This record gives sequence, C-alpha cells and structure tokens, in this order.
Amino acid sequence: MHRTVRPVTRGRRALRQLSPGRFASTSTSTSTAPPPPPPPRSRSAKWGRRAVIAGGVGLGFYVYDKQFNASAVTRSLRTGYIGLLCTLDYKINFAPSKADQIEALHERVANRLRWVIDTNQGLYLKLGQALGLQAALLPKPYKEAFGHVFDRAPAVSYDEVIGVFQKDLSMSPLDLFATFSEEPLASASIAQVHQATLKPYAGGEGEPGRTVAVKVQKPAIVKQMEWDLFSYRSLTWLAEKLFDMPMYFVAKYVSSQMRLETSFKNEANNARRCAELISQTPELKDDVYVPRVFGEAEGCKESDRIMVMEWVDGCRLNDRKQIEEWKLNLREVMDLAISTMSAMTFSWGFVHCDPHPGNIMVRPHPTKKGKPQIILIDHGLYIELPREFREDYCTLWRSLFVLDVPKIETIARKWGIALDANMFASAILLRPFQVNKHKKGGRKDQVPEKTQYEQQVELKQRMKTMLENEQLIPRELIFLTRCQRMMQANNQLLGSPSSRVNLTAKWASIGYTRSLTGSRSLRTVGAWRWIRDRFDAFLFRFTLGIVDLAFWFTLQKQRFLPKDKGGWEDKLQKQFEAMAREEFGIEIDDTVFLG
Repeated sequence: MHRTVRPVTRGRRALRQLSPGRFASTSTSTSTAPPPPPPPRSRSAKWGRRAVIAGGVGLGFYVYDKQFNASAVTRSLRTGYIGLLCTLDYKINFAPSKADQIEALHERVANRLRWVIDTNQGLYLKLGQALGLQAALLPKPYKEAFGHVFDRAPAVSYDEVIGVFQKDLSMSPLDLFATFSEEPLASASIAQVHQATLKPYAGGEGEPGRTVAVKVQKPAIVKQMEWDLFSYRSLTWLAEKLFDMPMYFVAKYVSSQMRLETSFKNEANNARRCAELISQTPELKDDVYVPRVFGEAEGCKESDRIMVMEWVDGCRLNDRKQIEEWKLNLREVMDLAISTMSAMTFSWGFVHCDPHPGNIMVRPHPTKKGKPQIILIDHGLYIELPREFREDYCTLWRSLFVLDVPKIETIARKWGIALDANMFASAILLRPFQVNKHKKGGRKDQVPEKTQYEQQVELKQRMKTMLENEQLIPRELIFLTRCQRMMQANNQLLGSPSSRVNLTAKWASIGYTRSLTGSRSLRTVGAWRWIRDRFDAFLFRFTLGIVDLAFWFTLQKQRFLPKDKGGWEDKLQKQFEAMAREEFGIEIDDTVFLG
C-alpha cells in the first residue's frame, strides 16, 4: 500500500511545477532534456560590442554638437587634446640632453597651436591675437604661428544671416532694409559686414533712404563663446604650469573684454561715446570721424548681434598708394592717427584697443581741401583706464623725457615690474632709451656661449624676476602696450612719416597738465616745486626738440639717399631689439603687428 502511493505523489509534484494553463504528458516531461546553455562570449567579442556602442554614442554626440551646438564641445575637446599633447612633448623633450632639438620642439608645438586656431576659427582668432600679445617674448616659431591671426576670416552663408535676423528681430533683412547685399563686403573673426539701403522712413523725417553698413554676428559665436573662453583660460593655466612663468594672471581680464566685444549694443555705445569725446577735443574735432550708429530713433531695431552704421568710403590706413593718389600728406595722416590714440590714452582714459590698419580708415576731408580725415570703425574692444593708473602713465612718459629716474623706478615698483630703468623706459617707449648709464664691458667675451636650452631657462628665470609681483601689474598695460606697438607698425607701413614717440609724449604732457593735476600755481605747490615744474617743462621741450631734429635728419637722409632703406621707426625697432638682446637676453621680433 505504501509503495502504490509514491508514483502519484511524484506526479502531483511534477504537475505543480508546470505553469498554470500548461499541460504536458508524462512521457514528454520525462523524455525531453533542458536546452544546452549558450556558449560563453569571448573577451574580444565583449569589447567589440562595447566599442560599437561607444562609437554609436560618440557619433550621435558629434552630430548633435555639430548641428545644434556649433561644435562648441568638439572644439574644446580638440583644444584639450592638443594641449595635453604639447604638455607631454615638452615634459619629455625639453631637457639638457636634447638641447640640439629644442628648436624642432618649439616648431612642433607652434604648428599644433596654429592648427587649432585655423581649424576652430571664430573666437579662436581673437584668442590667438591675445596670445600673440605675449608671442614677442617667445621663441621664433611662436611668432610665426601667430602671424596670421589678423588675416581675413571666412564668411557665413546668407541663410545663416537671415537666421540671425529672424531670431533676434523676428524679421528678415528685407523687412528692415530696402536692399541688402547677400554677399558680405568684409568678414572678421566675430562678424561680417553687409551693405544695405535704409527704407525711406528710416533715415529720419524728410531724409531719403541711405546706404548703410550692417554688421552681423556669426551665429556660432553665441554658442561657442563660453566654451572657447574656458579653453583659452585652461590653455593659459597649462602654459603657466608648463613654462613655470606668470601667464594666467591676464586670462580673466582678457576673457571679460572678449565677452564685451561680442555685444553689439556695447559696441554701439562705445562708438557714440567716442564720437562725443572727439567733439570735445579741439585738436581732433572735425579731423577725426566716427560713423553714425543707427538705432530705434532712425527706425532700425537694435540687437546684441546686429548693428547698423553709416556707410563711409575710405581706404585703409596702410594704403599708401591710395593716400598719395588723393595727394594727402602722409605725415598729417599718421599724426592724426597717433594723436587720436594718444588723446584716448592720456586725456580720455577710454581707449580703442584694436587699432590695426583695417580699423583706421582715411579719406579726403569733406570740407578742408587737401587735408585728410581719419575714420574710426570697429568699436567693440575698449578699455577704461582708472584715474590713478592714467595719472601714473602720464607721469611716467613725462618723467622719461625729463630724466626723473627715481619717479620711473617708483612707478615700476608700484606696478610690480622688476626691470632696470633703461629697459623699463625702452619697453614703454618702444625705442632704445637710457636714463642710467651702464658700465660697458665685454659681456660676450666673459660669458661662454650657452645652448638653446640654457638660454631659454635663463630667459624664463629673468621673466619671472621681471614680473616679480603679478598681482600689482596693471591689466590695462597689456592692451596699451599692444596699441603702442600697432601704432608703431602703422607708422612703419607708411614709411615712418611721423615722430611717434615725440607726438605721444606731447599728448602725455597735455594729459598731465590739462586733466590730471590740480592747480600748479606758486601759492599752491610752493616755490621749490614751482621752480622744478618750470625746469622740467624746459627740459621736456628741449629733449623733444633734440629728438625732432634727429627725426628731421632721418627724413632728409631717406629723401636724398634712396639706398638708405628703412625709416625712423625701423631704425628704432632694430636698436630696441639689439638692446633687449644684449642687456636682457630677450629676442624680440613682433612683426606680427605689421599685418
């Protein structure tokens, strides 16, 4: 009895193991074996599947970034890759044992940086210019790499221009203008310029439609800007760690100026303010012109990415052939340009910081026959000079010409710059200048020739010593030095017709006496200070007179001795480079600013 029950029990257990609604015969359940487990995947197959998934995700991200984010992340990753590659290259190959390969190392790194700028375009051209500010003190391959950053940038299509109008103004160009050129007349890193005609009502009551220049920002800039600025700051930080030199301290200041440059409302305000300041400066009034900016009052909608300006015909400042065809005096042209920049620096404290030849135009004066008129355009990059810094800068220039060595050294220390007085003076003036006499000796005979590695290590140490306190260095000095070099280059391109240093010094004196100091009467400052002021004024005029006389002799030599090539600025530049090389060990070749 007991044995007859067991099969039934096993059968019930087997039934309970079946899922509800499923029925199987006893013979089937007992005769069918479970399916064999799948063979284990090989390690290579697993990695292959992961690679396919990763590749698909990466491709999807790349397409999204390109189509909807203007490749902002891709550009940053590209920059990060090159930065890492350059870092490793330097860490491995910048060594005493490879001193003969240093030049090749610099060339590799410079070419990679140039490739990043050329590939990314956009704001990277502006960032390349910012890096170019420091290129004059870097090895030769870097100067060559940044020498193209002032060239023409590629334009965007008309469809993209329409997209900017639709997004910012909810209308197309032809809704606002009677005519609008589909092809741009000029293209730069941030924007491009189209020619248009205002509708009859837009020019003001009773004024017919007129030709205008319409500046349109490239649509990718707004998406790329913060990523690009982050990449710039990261590269500067990396360069500081790599070279062990203070470089990052300017990054935040440059970044903030770049942001302002991409706002066309800010640029319009700068243009209007500049025009107002010119009208208040007797020496420049009527001879320097800022094209009118059209806003809401003239029927033109304003936007951060669209700006409408008066169309003005003229030639570039360096177009010597056209200027001479108009029978304009080259010295008068260049004097006006230098005086304008000097007035901005020493009198206004409001400085146009991009004075390359394309942004300073020339035309025959509309009311003064035979005279030139300077036209200032592209007002995106301006800096404000704090009153204390402007007073120090004016005092410095004036002190250089009255040989007030203690004052020069005091200002240098105040700015955290540890240079001897001669080199500091020459760096400010961009010409050789001695305020202290050095003992001349045979330095080259006493010091054995050094390898490139030793020279660059020594230069790095000197630069660190020179910038002894980076927190004290006025950030404005970075842009002012760049402006001075650009104006020197503009003068060189026209054959050095203007005595740049003297004219700038005169404006420094005007700023010093007109707007920065209080009353200098005998009663106010006392007898000794009053006498010293008069003596300094005499010494200042005497020094300027001597330099003017030397300048005049150079001009006559150029006129009567054609074989004597090179103008006044060329000679000063060569002397300055020689002085930097012999006294400070720095090779300066900043021909990048001649572009």
